[in-house]
Amino acid sequence: MNINALKNFNADRLDIDEMVGLLADSKALRTEYEALQIEEPEYIDTTIKAIRREINARNADKIAARKRELAARIDSLKTPLQKKKELEEELAKLEALPV
Repeated sequence: MNINALKNFNADRLDIDEMVGLLADSKALRTEYEALQIEEPEYIDTTIKAIRREINARNADKIAARKRELAARIDSLKTPLQKKKELEEELAKLEALPV
């Protein structure tokens, strides 16, 4: 475990696998402080929260990108008739708006 990596956590320098490892290390360190009945340093809690936020954000970005990719793929498989129907429906909705 690298204590300096915990103290100087920088999400930009780590990939998601490294962050998961760092999160596991920081949780183990917290557990050891508790077992020894020593007050844990504030940076441990701060780092755990920051790592979790970053992992969740990256995972959400990955899921959103995959959704866009799948939507684009589905759209590319539509027939010209299906695309025309969708455009006509969209046009009808726009024409129904009071402008």
